[in-house]
Parts: sequence; C-alpha cells; structure tokens
Amino acid sequence: MQSLGADHVDSDAIRQRHGLYLQSEQQLREARLFANQGWFSRKISDTKQWQRAMALLKQIRDSLGPIEHRLRSAELKPTVSLDDFGARVPWAEAVAEVVAKRSQLTNKISPKKDAGNAVGGRLLLYNPSENLACGAAQVSSNGFFDVNNVPPWDVWVDFSEETLVSWVPPLLVEVAQMGIDVNPEECVRWAD
Repeated sequence: MQSLGADHVDSDAIRQRHGLYLQSEQQLREARLFANQGWFSRKISDTKQWQRAMALLKQIRDSLGPIEHRLRSAELKPTVSLDDFGARVPWAEAVAEVVAKRSQLTNKISPKKDAGNAVGGRLLLYNPSENLACGAAQVSSNGFFDVNNVPPWDVWVDFSEETLVSWVPPLLVEVAQMGIDVNPEECVRWAD
C-alpha cells in the first residue's frame, strides 16, 4: 500500500524519462550491431553507443532517486536470509511467507481511493538457479533488483517451477527493464 511516486505525478518528467529510455534502447541496438560487424569482434562495452546508452540510463536513474528500500518493507521481509538466497534456499516457503504477511497487512487497512499505481503493470520472472549475481541489474535499476538480481519482496506473488513471479507496478516497468537489459545470464525476464 506504499506510494511509489510523489503525490503529484509529473507527466512531463515521466515523458522525458521515457524519451531518454527510448534513446538508450536505440544506442544499445547500435552498440550490438557495431560490436558484431566485420570479422573482428569488439567488446560491446567499449563502443561509443554503449557508453551513450549507459549515460542516458544513469540520467534516468538519477532523476528517480534510489528505490532500493521502497519495496523492501521490514514488515514483509522474509525470515530466510537474503544473503543465502540461491537455488537451494526454500524459495516457495519464503514467497508464501511474504504473501501471507502482505495479505494480513492489507486486510487491516482500507484501500485508497486512488489505485492508479495498482492498475496495469507486468509480471516479472526470476530464476535463482540461473543467477550469476554480478550486481549489474542492481546498479542499472537503481536498486529495484538487489545484488543477487532478486526483485524486491514487496512485489513477490508466487514461486512455481523453480521461478519467482513478481508483479511490477506500471511506474517501475521501465526501471525493471533497465535491470533486465544488463543482466547477461537472463535470470530475470518478463512473463509472456
């Protein structure tokens, strides 16, 4: 039930961030093409296009401010240590614990009339067994993902078939996408 943004949504700022994001996507596409052209393979991160894309993403992140603690509430924190999260951690139990705590908390309060943040959004999939925990998604998403590529527990929905399912509110879809874009092992991706 936390507010994800300011009380007054600045649509100009949102449009500006979206425009910057589209520009960064174009730069990343060009970087991939440039790195793979010719007989000599280049390191993508050495291209000017990649560096421009990263500068644009940094500009977007800086405009949002840090979000690493906004969706990791103390009330919903799982009892399993996140430092131990890997393929062998009891994920299903941890997610069920978070969902049960959230259900208890939301039953005690009345929903706000303005549910604008709750309409839409996307489902995000995270596979712990595919994780390399490089930290790139954490930096790129300004803390939406943690260093282990785990999405924040406040948005966890289910754990099924070795995969954590989370709901990403519309306001944070682009931020999550920034983390997905830099995740080399693709352990985080959108549900179809």
